[in-house]
Amino acid sequence: MIRSYQDDDFKQVTQLINRARSYYKMLVSNEIKENSVEFIVYVEQEVILGIAYATSLINDAKESEAQIKVFVDNPYRLRGIGKSFVRYLEKELSKRNADIITSCIRVDLENTSKFCHKVGFEKWWGSPELFYVGTGFSEVMENFVRYEDKYFDSYLKVVQESFYDVHVINDIKPYLVTEEIVKRYKLNYKENVYLLLKEDEILASVTIGRGTVENLMVSKIAQGKGYGKKALQFAINMLLSQGYKEIRICYMEGNDSAENLYLSLGFKPLHNTHVYRKIIRNR
Repeated sequence: MIRSYQDDDFKQVTQLINRARSYYKMLVSNEIKENSVEFIVYVEQEVILGIAYATSLINDAKESEAQIKVFVDNPYRLRGIGKSFVRYLEKELSKRNADIITSCIRVDLENTSKFCHKVGFEKWWGSPELFYVGTGFSEVMENFVRYEDKYFDSYLKVVQESFYDVHVINDIKPYLVTEEIVKRYKLNYKENVYLLLKEDEILASVTIGRGTVENLMVSKIAQGKGYGKKALQFAINMLLSQGYKEIRICYMEGNDSAENLYLSLGFKPLHNTHVYRKIIRNR
């Protein structure tokens, strides 16, 4: 039987979440209750066999997107519980005027593509994560400088050039990112953004996170000249100097040039996340 989560379920649900988190990035019980629009459990004889929840947001394409997590405890799989969860959530989310339902799957841990297809979901996009363990690079001679707002127009142009094709391939809208999106996602920690300049024009840019390399980009006029490699080497050197022993980087499937660059410098596969979606608008 599927029913809404109740406070008395806390202990059993917490135990399930602890087991699920080895496979999925899940919130804890109180966070789910606070942040979800639907939080349900599957119960037989007072034993909770699985949990599911949905959070809601307006995505960058101005769609109402519901993100769902579904977990059925191992002994009770292949009994249709997961399918029942998805059908229940789809019905309730349709009432809330959701346009699409999405779910993130760690495909390096388990292959759920058959299940996703069975309930009407299709793969949307994928994001492999790589890691680097090694020494720094001595041949990085170019001087990278910290981002300043006076470079915003040039930075916006580089972002749009760098991500347009891969956004089209993966149907990530808007294909041409807006100023708002750049400020929210690419410049949210602008003190960590470094630029390689030529007369105030950006040749390459890279953002340095906490043990991560993010938003590595090369302007269209500078591509094929080794600037992406130099930017990545610069970022690796910076992170190693800060004491990080392992460095991680993600990219979107379809960005073959990025993948080839990362592998050529010694990055190795770590995780692989696929996002599945089901369009439910206009029903």
